[in-house]
Amino acid sequence: MKNLMKKMFMFASMLGAVALLSGCVGCPNKRHARKVAKAQPAETVVFYQTYEDADVNRVYAKMYTRSSHGGESKMGYIKFQETDAGLKMEVDLKDLRPGVPYTIKLYQCGSCSNNSTCCDNSSMAIDLPRLKVERAGRLEESFIIRGLTAAQLKNAKIYLERDGGYKAAWGKFEQSMMF
Repeated sequence: MKNLMKKMFMFASMLGAVALLSGCVGCPNKRHARKVAKAQPAETVVFYQTYEDADVNRVYAKMYTRSSHGGESKMGYIKFQETDAGLKMEVDLKDLRPGVPYTIKLYQCGSCSNNSTCCDNSSMAIDLPRLKVERAGRLEESFIIRGLTAAQLKNAKIYLERDGGYKAAWGKFEQSMMF
């Protein structure tokens, strides 16, 4: 019985070897390789995100005033950011006259350089808070504005007026990704 089992095992092994080698008949100098399907070109999907006017949710204006030595002087910034409560206005300014109220005026402008000729002649009809400092120093305040969006301020100009219309400070809004 042992001999019969050995013979059967040898026969099965030889039969298996013959079956494996039968695939290489006619190719004695080459190794047998599996046929690999040609790779199909993969379809590439690219997504682009655009930033249109509706996507603007933060704008800021660097504010300037006339220097006592002639020219312009930086005085800080005014930033606007959309929140769930409304448009948040952050003010950080210096060089305001103590005890004098400043009215904020916004003017819509086209996309021109620092030229005011492409701006509307009348200011936007929106009520903004008056700014006032009691003593010399820095004014840092935040306000919530309703009825205005940051997209409406893109390319707009901002002025701080005092004494019946004197433009004491100015800035141009730019889009900001981060504050």
